[in-house]
Amino acid sequence: MKKIYPTFLIILAVAFSFSCEKEISPDLEVTVVRNDNSPVRGAWVRTSAPGAVSGILNADVIDVERTDDFGKAYFSYDNTILIDIALVRQPNDTVLIDSASALLEVKQKSPRSDNTTERKLVFR
Repeated sequence: MKKIYPTFLIILAVAFSFSCEKEISPDLEVTVVRNDNSPVRGAWVRTSAPGAVSGILNADVIDVERTDDFGKAYFSYDNTILIDIALVRQPNDTVLIDSASALLEVKQKSPRSDNTTERKLVFR
């Protein structure tokens, strides 16, 4: 009976370590390109959530970023969220050049896991 007890504890510890999976917060990578697929540097990308006009649930949802030299803008979120993405000429511009939506979900961590959603917008 004494030999079963340590073996049981080892099995229990291993099972517990697998059940405590960590979650990975979602990230969004937006690439802005021209019609010929060349990257657009310095373009304004704005994010918001449906219904954000009537009240902001999380201030991190509404954000504006400029694209880098590779035409990319990056956004990070803590929880699962439905995001509206807009390409605009100026940060407060109401005229959209292009737009998209993305459902960003928190997922369970696994080996070599990544939780980045990519979207491409075209600058016309």
